[in-house]
Amino acid sequence: MNEKKRSGKLWLPFVLVLLGACNRSGEPAGEMPALLASVAKTAFNSANNFAPRAAIRQLDSLLSVTANPEAVTGYLHRKARAYLQVGQEDSSRAILESLLQDNLLPLYADPVAVKKDLALTYLRIGEKTNCTNSHSAESCVFPIKGRGIHHDKTGSAKAAELYRSVLEKNPGDLETRWLLNIAYMTMGSYPQCVPPAFLIPGLDNESAEGVKPFADAAIVTGLNTQDMAGGSIVDDFNGDGYLDLVTSGWDLASPMHFFLNRGNGTFEDRSEASGLKSLTGGLNLVQTDYNNDGLKDIFVLRGGWKGRFGKEPNSLLRNNGDGTFTDVTKEAGLLSFHPTQTATWNDFNRDGWLDVFIGNESSDTADNNVCELYINNGNGTFTNIAAQSGANVKSFVKGVTSGDYDNDGWPDLFLSTLNDTKVLL
Repeated sequence: MNEKKRSGKLWLPFVLVLLGACNRSGEPAGEMPALLASVAKTAFNSANNFAPRAAIRQLDSLLSVTANPEAVTGYLHRKARAYLQVGQEDSSRAILESLLQDNLLPLYADPVAVKKDLALTYLRIGEKTNCTNSHSAESCVFPIKGRGIHHDKTGSAKAAELYRSVLEKNPGDLETRWLLNIAYMTMGSYPQCVPPAFLIPGLDNESAEGVKPFADAAIVTGLNTQDMAGGSIVDDFNGDGYLDLVTSGWDLASPMHFFLNRGNGTFEDRSEASGLKSLTGGLNLVQTDYNNDGLKDIFVLRGGWKGRFGKEPNSLLRNNGDGTFTDVTKEAGLLSFHPTQTATWNDFNRDGWLDVFIGNESSDTADNNVCELYINNGNGTFTNIAAQSGANVKSFVKGVTSGDYDNDGWPDLFLSTLNDTKVLL
């Protein structure tokens, strides 16, 4: 008897370890977070235009072994731009100002380009100081007025000064002219203080053709998050009759968010409880009901615009009906690695189950990112029949939709691509 008790006590820790392992393997996100982290690590490459931190590391290495003034100037200018990309405006400003103070700059670089980058840096400093750190419902809403006007005008004033100097030598620079007018608007001095020669009139015209102006309610409703651009879905995910919100950010360091509608005009952040917070990235989101259970599932599209560094997996997230989602991408047979941001769900074979067409991006002949057409097998899995069906289009696809344009009872596909080619299947 005592031996049995001792044996039971010895086995208990082992059982607990096994249970813990089972719980970990059964986490809603499954293997996807680790897979996304691995892809992100591969994308940390100075050749990747969307990896500025990798560029900074490489430029530091080059600067440590380079003495040629022209090369040093070029590296510093690129480093300043990379700093601006990662949100380190003060570091960018310091480099650009030092370059402008160098009397030899015209021999090695374009002073106008440096000035424009410095002006943009100051605009960003003003935006971060006022719109981000002191955000209000009128911040960043065009035309800028009321509480959207900067209380600290230092950044915009510096930017306006630089833009004026650029326009004095090149009055036909329309981009700079536009940004100059915006800088004055952020200071509350548009149009009266804009130099007449550079004024773009009518930017404060609020005519909306009878449409009631929209007001930014993100702060008061609990939706005020800061992230990169990505996808969004407004739909009723828990079946209570109120529309909820799911968002994503295109960077693989940006977690997804799930906001549950409380039914009183506010939202509750359920990102962590739902299991979505552990999933990152997503340039676009599409809702679907792939398993016909009446619950809205989520399809996450990743990698768009990133070329060879955008070979990121998409995610199919099953709505469990209890406020959580489970990543079923691999078990559903949808795991592939192609840059994309667009897909359409439809019952292409008319068997009562939603299928999915994914428009992938091929930027040159070396990229074999053909489009995919997955037919729903009705058991939680899919089969790619793009090649057999003639849907394996190879192009830089940026938009897809589906519908029965010829009323023959079969869903058709329309693809829009970056090279102006339109495809109707």
